[in-house]
Amino acid sequence: MKLRRVLLLSGRHLRENPYRELVIKRRLEQLGVKVKFAVPSRGLNKSAPEEPVHDDSVLEREGAIQLDGEWDFRMAMRSCQMVVFSTWRSYLPLTRMAQSEGRLTINFCASSGLDHWAHGVERCLIRSQYIARQLRYLEQTEGHITPPDDQLRIVGSLQYEFPHDHQPPLFPNREAFCHHYDLDPARPIAVLFPKGIDSFHKKVALWFPHWDRQQVDLYNQWFLDKYAAICHQAREAHCNLLVKLHPSAYASYNCDVSSEIQYWQRYPWTRVLKVEHTMPMYRHMDVGLGINSHSALECGLFNKPFIYVDSDLQPPPDTPSFKNIRLCRLPHGPSMRWQENLVNINPWFWSWLGDFSRAETLAEKLVDPVNALPIRPEDRQAFIHEFWGVEDLNASERIVDEIIRFGEERLGFGSRWLSPSYWRGLLMDGQHWLRGRYDW
Repeated sequence: MKLRRVLLLSGRHLRENPYRELVIKRRLEQLGVKVKFAVPSRGLNKSAPEEPVHDDSVLEREGAIQLDGEWDFRMAMRSCQMVVFSTWRSYLPLTRMAQSEGRLTINFCASSGLDHWAHGVERCLIRSQYIARQLRYLEQTEGHITPPDDQLRIVGSLQYEFPHDHQPPLFPNREAFCHHYDLDPARPIAVLFPKGIDSFHKKVALWFPHWDRQQVDLYNQWFLDKYAAICHQAREAHCNLLVKLHPSAYASYNCDVSSEIQYWQRYPWTRVLKVEHTMPMYRHMDVGLGINSHSALECGLFNKPFIYVDSDLQPPPDTPSFKNIRLCRLPHGPSMRWQENLVNINPWFWSWLGDFSRAETLAEKLVDPVNALPIRPEDRQAFIHEFWGVEDLNASERIVDEIIRFGEERLGFGSRWLSPSYWRGLLMDGQHWLRGRYDW
């Protein structure tokens, strides 16, 4: 039996690329698969967009539906043979509902970082071998429900693919980009990747539940003071400094983006990046900076060095989700010193392209980072293989190929997917169509 109808459920909402799952929808439709595109509300996904679907003209034109709860999800599955999830942490109950009604379940990665939740699906389309090891580790330590190894397929990430009609704004050259932010194009561009100011403070209390309020505040303040030191070192080096806000800064349940922007205004020589300029930022930047950020992943993808600053001076939480970086099979430490295999230099992220620095000497590395921090092609290839799988930014093609192949393998005549619930849902869906509720 051919794959004809799927329910595609979006995952984490990212302001820098809010419609990336539409790339999957459109590719499937080009192959003759009818797609119900569903966007969860925050009752199902805390990282969902704030605005309802009917207030988004793009989603309205795509025929997207909003899911406010599990009943909506159950109704949306009617007549669908498969549920395709853009993976998110809270989707296990939805997976179980889909499987109980005889639907195939599969998920893919549409974000960066080190996040991929298996949430009980039968096949995971993952970014790289590192993610495969991470999923197995979290299964063993935290009981995450993960499919067997032969159902983990490496396809890369959808994070930086854009629908053709929603491409990010581009600048004709570096000078135009610098002019927009009132930067000096003759000087290097460094980008600081902090954690969300408010959200990080909240997380510290959760990470260290045995700490009192004073300990939490001191730990949090240490990071704020270190960010200040980085800003001052960039000014001392006469380096342009952009601040790329963490995605959590735009999640209103976590913090207020206006207060995040206001915080960085205390360093008037810095500029806060507009979220829609993320792609041109990666194109024109020279070096990334951070303490406990995982943004070294993106910088490596775009062939930019990253400097971790004093990242060995504060311990991460003693939890499996923070220990899984030890699964990395690259030499430890910065690629500039991979031959030394520096095991304890950065407990937050064990291996990256770039260098390490003490805060008080950071300015020396920012004067000319392009020449001071070369990335060897073989080192970058090893990094891409470990964390990204592939670098062609064409994961959507592989994701859709795997969805189709998964359907062909499982939708054989007489299989459980031809259950009474499937045909009952198909009949009811047809009745809704006759009433004009759906456009098919």
